Amino acid sequence: MDVLLVDDHPIIHEAMGVTVRSVVSEARLHTAENLDDAVRRARELPGLQLVLLDLGLPGCADIEALTRFRDAFPHLMVVVISDVNHSACINAALDAGARGFIPKTSSAKVMIAAIRLVLDGGTYIPPEALQARLGVARSALAAPRSRGRAQLLTQRQTDVLRLVAKGYHNRQIAEELAVCESTVKQHLHAAFAALGISSRTEAVSIMVREPQRLL
Repeated sequence: MDVLLVDDHPIIHEAMGVTVRSVVSEARLHTAENLDDAVRRARELPGLQLVLLDLGLPGCADIEALTRFRDAFPHLMVVVISDVNHSACINAALDAGARGFIPKTSSAKVMIAAIRLVLDGGTYIPPEALQARLGVARSALAAPRSRGRAQLLTQRQTDVLRLVAKGYHNRQIAEELAVCESTVKQHLHAAFAALGISSRTEAVSIMVREPQRLL
């Protein structure tokens, strides 16, 4: 598995390399220190599956590094890593297509869980942004003729909710989906936020009332 890390600090290359290999031991880590180099390296790696992209690259402001990279590679899985951790920036990156946003202040455990969640098909949203996105999700669900709830969820989040509705506990869900229990918790956390709910009971209620929109 090829992974591209784009950051202009060599110490981050080393630290994130350890983190990535903790998730995928056979990962081949490639690095770039600026956006132009990142675009060139991505074109040289036909097997590239994951890009870890710093927003604070030379010559880039706000989420420009992300938008420019995604313009060049709209189908690549990109996770932002950043010194910035305020909710406005996090939500802007997620809305621009990032599959996750990992503050550099996160612990190694959190980073590992976040990358594993993304590789399992989910989206990692740090706690500092969850509340803001929760409000947006509630507004979207309340609006007339709004998109279905399922469009707010990834396939893996829907799979987890389906098993929750069957009465499975987190450990049973993890065994059924062949993922770690911590990954199941991350999927549930993200799904609850997207649906504007806070409990398994509410999730089951939605699955019962609106199965055609979620399954």
